[in-house]
Amino acid sequence: MFDAKKLLDQVMGAAQGGNLGQLGSQLGLGGGQAQGNAAQPQSGMNAGQLATGALAGGVLGLLIGNKKTRKMLGKGAGTALKVGGLAAVAGLAYTAYKRHQAGQAAPAPQQVQLPPADSGFAPEQAQGGANNLAQGVLVAMIQAAKADGHIDAEEHARIFGHLDTLGLDAEAKAFVVDELGAPLDMARVTAHATSPEVAAELYAASLLAMDPDTPEERAYLNRLAQALGLEAGLAMELEKAVAETR
Repeated sequence: MFDAKKLLDQVMGAAQGGNLGQLGSQLGLGGGQAQGNAAQPQSGMNAGQLATGALAGGVLGLLIGNKKTRKMLGKGAGTALKVGGLAAVAGLAYTAYKRHQAGQAAPAPQQVQLPPADSGFAPEQAQGGANNLAQGVLVAMIQAAKADGHIDAEEHARIFGHLDTLGLDAEAKAFVVDELGAPLDMARVTAHATSPEVAAELYAASLLAMDPDTPEERAYLNRLAQALGLEAGLAMELEKAVAETR
């Protein structure tokens, strides 16, 4: 299997590999000197703010070709995600879940937090491991970007023509080509939902790849939340958590 996590980090403009604690320190994020890579966030980073500005940086617009995604990226230039992409998706889902669970009974976290290492939201706890989760996240992002129907033949030709510039290995390139060429089908996303926590992460990833302000996109999200078995309140908190990063 290709290194889906590395591709996701590239897509989301994050440092590929590296030490999460060191990266956080270099970028001025809170939470101390935690050890571990972006696929294995440690408790020392739990209270650290993950990022501000657009999460979907780097080559997301190139890979997906969505016009509104590229517009969003332009607004967020220079504010790409400051930790590994998979860690960020996990953090968004975990924070939204904590807020949803808190309700009116207890204070909810105000900043995006990384999940504890033993949490079901931690990427390494996902069925098949972090790399398998990263592949599902990439599928979710690409499918969501297709929801408004704005990827036409010309867009596809432009994207495919630039794939060689990304330095992808044969497996990664084949994956991108297959996913971009696949029809809009949320079953491709739900097939990766191996737990309620992963389902929330896939929904968060879908939100990162779109700016849902068209009827088609809203309908897609509504159907996806239902297909993933998300409670309405949790879906709303996920949308709020992603919106706060933009």
